[in-house]
Formats: sequence, C-alpha cells, structure tokens
Amino acid sequence: MSKYTLLLAASLFLCYACSTELPPDLAAELKTLPSELDYNLHVKPILSDKCFACHGPDKAKQKAGLRLDIAEAAYARLEENPGKVAIAKGSLRRSEVFHRIISTDPEYLMPSPASHLSLSNREKAILIKWIKDGAEYQPHWAFVAPKKTEVPKVKKAGWVKNPIDNFIVQKLEEEKLAPSPEASKEILLRRLSLDLTGLPPTLTEIDAFLQDKSPKAYEKQVDRLLNSPHYGEKMAVDWLDLARFADSHGYTVDRLRDMSPYRDWVIQAFNANQKYDQFIQWQLAGDMMPKPSKDMIIATAFNRNHPQNMEGGIIEEEFQTEYVVDRTNTFGEAFMGLSLGCAKCHDHKYDPLSQQNYYEIFSFFNNVKEAGQISWNSAPPTPTLMLPTEKQEKIIRFIQKTIAEQEQKITQLQAQSEPDFKQWLQSGAYQTLAKAKIPQNGLQAHYTFEDGDLKNSVNPKQIGIMKRETGMTGDKPDFVATNSGKALKMEGDVYLDLNEVGVFRKSEPFSIGIKVNIPKGLKEGVIFHKSSAERLYNFRGYHLYLKNDRLEINMAHTAPSNAISRVSQQPVPRDRWIQLTLTYDGSSRAEGFKLYQDGQALAMETTMDQLYKDIIFNSNPELGLQIGAWWRGLGFKGGQVDDIMVYQRELTPFEVEILAQKQSWPSIVSKKHQQLSAKEVAILQAYYQNSVSPGLLAAQKALQISRTQLSDSSAQVEELMVMQEMTKPKKTFLLQRGNYDMSGKEVFPNTPSAILPFPNNLPKNRLGLAQWLCLPEHPLTARVAVNRFWQNFFGAGLVKTTEDFGNQGELPSHLALLDWLALSFVESGWDIKALNKLIVMSATYRQSSKVNKNLREKDPENRFLARGPAYRMSAEMIRDNALTASGLLNKKIGGKSIKPYQPQGLWEINSANYAQDTTDAVYRRSLYIVVKRSVPHPTLATFDAGSRSYCVVRRQKTNTPLQALVTLNDPTFLEASKVLGVQMCNMPDARKAIVEVYRRLTGRQPAADEVELLLGLQKKQREKFQQNPEKTRGWLNAGLYKVDPTLDVALLAANAVVANTILNSDATLTRR
Repeated sequence: MSKYTLLLAASLFLCYACSTELPPDLAAELKTLPSELDYNLHVKPILSDKCFACHGPDKAKQKAGLRLDIAEAAYARLEENPGKVAIAKGSLRRSEVFHRIISTDPEYLMPSPASHLSLSNREKAILIKWIKDGAEYQPHWAFVAPKKTEVPKVKKAGWVKNPIDNFIVQKLEEEKLAPSPEASKEILLRRLSLDLTGLPPTLTEIDAFLQDKSPKAYEKQVDRLLNSPHYGEKMAVDWLDLARFADSHGYTVDRLRDMSPYRDWVIQAFNANQKYDQFIQWQLAGDMMPKPSKDMIIATAFNRNHPQNMEGGIIEEEFQTEYVVDRTNTFGEAFMGLSLGCAKCHDHKYDPLSQQNYYEIFSFFNNVKEAGQISWNSAPPTPTLMLPTEKQEKIIRFIQKTIAEQEQKITQLQAQSEPDFKQWLQSGAYQTLAKAKIPQNGLQAHYTFEDGDLKNSVNPKQIGIMKRETGMTGDKPDFVATNSGKALKMEGDVYLDLNEVGVFRKSEPFSIGIKVNIPKGLKEGVIFHKSSAERLYNFRGYHLYLKNDRLEINMAHTAPSNAISRVSQQPVPRDRWIQLTLTYDGSSRAEGFKLYQDGQALAMETTMDQLYKDIIFNSNPELGLQIGAWWRGLGFKGGQVDDIMVYQRELTPFEVEILAQKQSWPSIVSKKHQQLSAKEVAILQAYYQNSVSPGLLAAQKALQISRTQLSDSSAQVEELMVMQEMTKPKKTFLLQRGNYDMSGKEVFPNTPSAILPFPNNLPKNRLGLAQWLCLPEHPLTARVAVNRFWQNFFGAGLVKTTEDFGNQGELPSHLALLDWLALSFVESGWDIKALNKLIVMSATYRQSSKVNKNLREKDPENRFLARGPAYRMSAEMIRDNALTASGLLNKKIGGKSIKPYQPQGLWEINSANYAQDTTDAVYRRSLYIVVKRSVPHPTLATFDAGSRSYCVVRRQKTNTPLQALVTLNDPTFLEASKVLGVQMCNMPDARKAIVEVYRRLTGRQPAADEVELLLGLQKKQREKFQQNPEKTRGWLNAGLYKVDPTLDVALLAANAVVANTILNSDATLTRR
C-alpha cells in the first residue's frame, strides 16, 4: 500500500472518529428514550455495570488514570491524552466516551471486547443523550439523606387505606395498572398470622374473624397478633439470619456452643417493642453504655456470633483478624446495606469506599481481648458474661459477702495479734527457724538434682519424668555441671513432668521457686506451667513465660479474658543464673499474684485481671507442674533449671529472699528478741501471722474454704460470649491485600465521609459508632431497616437487593415511599410494631394475590405491587404449620436449642454424636432447632433456611424436587399426618373430617371438587392398606406419637395419606 493510501485511510478514520453522526439503529433508539433522563435511574446503572470496574473508585484498578464515577474526574483532561476529555458537557464531538462507545474498531471500542461488558444499543443511546443534555452527575440516591415528600394525591382515593397506598397507586397509574381487590378474609388472616407470628391461625381464630362484621375486625386481628408472644419468635427468625446465630463454632471441628440467651433476648426485645435505634445500639455497644444492664451486655453477643476456630496449629493473629473482619462486614451489610467486605483487600470497585475506610471501621471492632484459636473443651471463648440462675446468684452473692467479711476479719486479727506475737517473740520460739536452710512450712516439693535424679526430696517416692511435648516418655534427663552442683538442661521439646505436684486451684495460695539460666538467643518460651497445652485449652492453669525479653505470669480459666495476666517491666538477665519465685495469695486478683527475681519483687504491668472461674480441669488424674516445654508451644530451649521448690502457701517477701540466698534465718534468729531491729521484728511478725498464729491460720483456712466454695458455685454457672472493650486501645493497621501479616499504615476509628462524616461530639469507639448509625441525618440506617421489614411482608424489599444499597444494588421500585417510610420510622421513635402495623393495615398488603396473564407479563415479579404477594412459606413456617395443624406444637418460648428428627449419621462427618430429643421438645418451633454450621438441619436447609456462617439479610428462593421429598418423607411431616389421621378416625363423618384437616393446613374451605378428590383418595388408600396391612407400619411408626392400638389401622393410614397430600399441596405450602 502506498504512503498516500495510508494517509488517506488514516484521515478518513479520524474524520469518522470525530463525527457525531449516529448509525441508524442508534438514532432510532434515541427516539424511544424519555424526554428527561435521571442520572441515578438511567445512567449510573450503566456506568456502574460496564465502566466502574476499570474506571471507578478502586485506584489500583483504574485504567489510563480515568475515573467515571465522579464528575470532576470525568470532565478533566485525559491523563494519557491531555488534549481530550472523557466527557464534555453537552458536546458529543469533544467527548471521547461517545466516540469510544460507538466505534467499530475493537482496538478503540469501549468497553473493550476482552471485558465482555459490551453495551446494548439502548445503553449507548442513554449515554449519548445524557452527554448531549449536559452530562449532569448526581450523588448516589442512597448516600443522600431521605427527604420528606408530600403524600401524593391519586385518582383511586377510595381504595387508599393509609399513605402507603397513595405512593403505590401513583406508580400503578403511571404504569396504567390497577390494584387488585382485597383478598378473602380466610386468605387474609392466614397471610397476616404467618407474617406476624410465623404460625397459621387456628380454626377458632378463623371462624371468629369470619363472624366479626365490625369495621375494625381486621385491625383487631392485627393488634392481637402484634401482641402475641409468638410475634417475637417470628421477628427473631429473620434477625438471627442477619446476626449469623448458630449453635456451633463452625470450621472443621464445629463443636457445639450455647448462644441461646442471645436468641431469648432478641425474642423478648421484639415482643417488648424495643425501639430499633436502641435495639441495634445495645447489640453493637451495650457493654459500653453507662451502667450497662445484664440485657445490654447479652445483646452484644451479636458481635460474637461469628464462626470461631479451635483447630490445632492455626495462626492466632490470622483468626483474630478474621473475627474482626466478620464483625466489620456484618456491620456494613446488616445496618447499612453495603458490601463493605469488597474494600477489605483494595478500594471498592463500585462504591466510594476506600480500603482505608474499611480498616477505619474495622478499628471500632478491633479492641476486644479474644483468642484466635479457641479452647478445645466446652469453655465459651472469652470475654464472657456469667449468667447465673436466680438460685445460683443468691448463693454466689452470699459467698462473696462472706469472703469480704472474712478478708476484713483477717485484717482485724492481724492488728489484734500484736500481744500474742510479742509473747511468742519473748518466748524465743522463733529461734528454731535456724535449723532449716529454706522455709519448711508448706513445702510440697523440692528438686535439687544433686544426686543425678529427678526425686522430690520432700517425698522421694515422687519422681519426675522427662517427656516429649506429645506426652511420650523415654528421654533421659540432661544434667550439666554448675558452680553449685548439677542443673537440668532443657532442649525445648522435652519437659520435666512433676506429676501431681503443683496442682492448685485459684482459691489456694501457693509459691514456686526456681533457678534459671536463660540463654542469650532465646526469644520466647515457657519456663514452667500447669496446663494441658499452649493454646489448646486457652492456657487453663498457670504459667511463667519468657516473651519479648520480659517475664509473663498468667493464671487462667479461659484466656485471654477469664484470666490474670501480668508482665514484668524490666529486661530479664541472660547467660547467668537468676532465682525466680512466683507467689499467689488465693484471692483471684492480680495484686495477689507476684513475681520476684533474686529475692526482689519485680515491677509488673497487669494486662488482665478478671479470673472468675477455676484453673483446674477436674480430671483424674489432674495434670501437675511441668518444666521447660509444653505441647504445641515454644519451650525453654537451651535454658537450664535448678533448685525447684513448690509451696502450698504464699511465702513472705523475706522467705522469698531466703530462697534466693540473699537472706537467711540465722542472721536474725541468733539474736535475742531485745536485740532485734524494727525491720527484723516486722519480718518475724509477718512469719508469725502467716505460719504460726492459730487465730489467723484458722481465719485463713476459713477464707480459703469460702473461696473454694465460690469456685465450685461459679463452675456451674453458664456463660455467654459478649463484647468487652480493652482498657488500652489496640492499634489497627491497613492490611495490604487483606492479609493479616502485611500491615500498612496505622489507621484510627472513623466513618466514610461519602456516607456521613463522624461528628466530633461522639466518642471514637463502638458506642460512638452505634450512635453515629442512628443519627437522624444518616442516609442508610432507617432506609435499610424499613426495606428489610417490608421484605418480611412482601417477599422482596422496595430495594430488591436488601444486602446492597450501593451502586451495584437494584434501584428502589418506589423511592419516594421508601424515604417516606424511613422518615416516618425515625419520627415515630424507631417504633417497629408501629411500622409493621402501618404496612399490614395498608390496602396494598391486603390485595388478593390472584394474577391475570396481562399483569403477569407486564410485572412478573410484582415490583409495582398491583397484587398481593404469594410465595412459598419459609422453611420454619412449613414445619411449624404442620405441627400446629396437627396439634403437636410445643409452644414453649425461649430456652436451649432442640434436636428433632434428623437422618442418622449426619454429624459423624466431624465425629459428633446427634442425640435426638425424646420428649415433646421435638415439637418445639423450628426457630429452636440446633444450628450446626457444617451440618445444617436437612429439612430447613432444603427449604432455603439462611446460612448462619455469615450475615444473611435475604434468603435465596429455590424450587427443587428435594423439597417434595422432604414433606413426603421427613418424620415430622409423616407424624403430623399420622396425628391428623388419628383425629380424622375419631370423626364419624369422613367429609367433615377432610374439610377440617384441609382448613387446619390451608386456612381456607376446600372447593367441592377438592373434597371429592380427597374422599376418593381416602377410599382407594384404605382398600390398599386393608389388602396389605404391612404397609401401614410406615405411618404407625412415624415419630414418637403412640397410636391407640384399637384404631382401624387401614383407615388411620389412609387418613394419614390424605392429610399428607393436603400438606404437600400448593394451598398449604404457599403463603398467599
């Protein structure tokens, strides 16, 4: 090709590229558009879906440095071609976007073919018209505070029952649609009862409503159901999905846990009509309220409902981070309808949420002292709240009062013991102390290693054993020579097991002395401990640990929060012998837990001081003191130990100096009492009070008994995981790529300014965050809540994507109504029952769900609401409906979860045993069925019950053959059918029996042809069972319910088939 030809082709291409002439199909599409475009309604959905992935808020993914989500960037000169702009207001010729979207050159076309995000002709036409009209940007509708609008006036004013209907009718009139007539009273009452209580109406309730001809008949039913104790149960089902409530920890092991007190609180809160702002503030930060009540703290279990991992070998910090990530993501989705999690690893690709925004919110939830690897036993992960019964609380308070009195009495006895002490001093009895090199009173064990063995010199029958961290024996002790004799060298994986020595409860005073030589290169490791493993049981017991050149003493029931933890404030000496003594007074307080180095008390920082349960395992035998290593943890590698002493009492400071060979008794007791200095007298007086005085020893023994009684009483008290703020705020860093071990810059608590800046007058903590969420000007909180409550009644929210109010979410079907409801909700004082009543009292809610072909074609998903909602009942409703209709339902409210019928062996996948309930607990509501995260109850799972491993605000809806197999074969439904069959046997008129059962299950009268079909089925099935009685067994043996043996089993089985057929019908399973 000649140079001239190339230049001509290039010129023609440039002319075409600069042309604003449209292809005929695009020009035709432009003519179909409305005269005015709305940016949020028409334009932004296209930009968000097709452009923001490469030209949106995520800086890391922005191509060519171009942003199209904000006006200033879209109007600015292009980074790669400063002579051009992406969008020129009102000018297609100057807008690069226009030329790109209409191009036929794959190298020039945008979106690029490689992205698979091509624009339709209509989408191109909308963008073209928008640019021609001035390319005006508007803020995202959900990030602008709702504005009160006037209730619209409509032509069908006679149909309207409250303002909701005005907004709905206005839209219907725009779409040239008419609302549907009101549903029949039977249908309406069943709909209302299911929506407000999750239970069907009884025949008595149906008949009473049918007979009530008063103008307020329907409203009376609304008020009755709103005040039903079962209202709270129904409301709780959806909230527990959102709160990811479960009865197990999740992950591979998935052990059970008990969070039922939180579920009980949620039910009670809904029944009491707790205002929504208070309801969510308590859950987010109830523990931080002024003088928080027990209920306020229980509510914070919301933040701890997430899965927690107990698998061995996991990385502590990784899972601590995961738990905070869960809280952060749940906060965003549950309360603001935002996919915050999309900003964990990078800036959000579609919404104005940066990665820094994410970790600023993350920091609000990152100030809890919790374990990443939770305890292998049944101890609830801390922090926890003790939940004693009324009886337990009385006992505990009595013991606590007794302890306080006994502690005061000891203080008084110490002051009163002066005369007795002087008499003892003058008698010279103290001079006998010269006989022993170390204190002998209370000495349980002493290991010197001088004879090259591991014998306890106090009790030579007690011989220590060298063990591997796995518990294997066979290793020989490695004795090394020192200036003072022999010492034991530790290699880090082998420990000295002292068997039953050192077994103490938190109520028992004790002291442990040990000489150690810490090698220079050892950064971290355990010196001694009495526990099962490092993290396996969250450090239950006590230990002395070297970390970061400091010494840590710890005593725990379940670390890190049900514990005492203290850390020395000075560096530990290396490569020389030092003597360490730990003393404890049995008080369960940090001040009673001391550490001495070479006889001198070390300055200690207390990092945790709330030990409220015992430190032993109550196993037989109980594990004793172990030196130098522990299972799955770092040991005292290269270190040396010597002269180990264990006392069953708290040593005095002078006695500690004796162990460190800094003092000795002979230097004092060799003197006559008149020659003693004041300091020496004080030393002897401390010894007298601690080891001699009969009155004080008896008082101390009584105090120890009371403290043990408190430990025993507290052991029976149940605990609930809750939130508890750390006194010293934890630093938070932006995690690069979301990785726990890739810390970036430090961030501080804050909220995204694109949503609502955090006010200066609120505290920068969880309480402040909860208060920020409920500010009247917050654009999302009320909208999201109202939308979710609307979804409960219509099957879909006004914003269908309940979980996403951001740029990728669906636009509201009725924005003005959503805003009106949101503002009314706030103005009502966040009154949930008032909102629900407003919705169900509307003519919109009361419409018949019948639909004609025209309406179905125009609005298949019922987004215009020209008819009542009809959809399959929820998983819980389907089971509860069968139990209610049969009369089996156990209506007990609250309490622990139940284990109803379930196929055998399901839980064996993670070595768990499913012990099915054998009482009427199996007939309790589905709300109470145990939720094991790794193995959800198959019936509920098949009918789309929410996953409880993460926050779910909108359940999926499926329709599969498995669902029919469940209602045809699950023992619950077979048993309900059997019980209904028994009741039918007791009714002499078969026709009336069928009508009654049909009404119980469906809430309405059957049509005549339906009755005839069922009568025919009954007759056919009865003949079948009479010919083959063996086939009745499946029905007779279903469930726990025992059948009267005198009944006609063929008739019973036939009736059960009829009942089960009705139960499986669309009329039963569909909430209309």
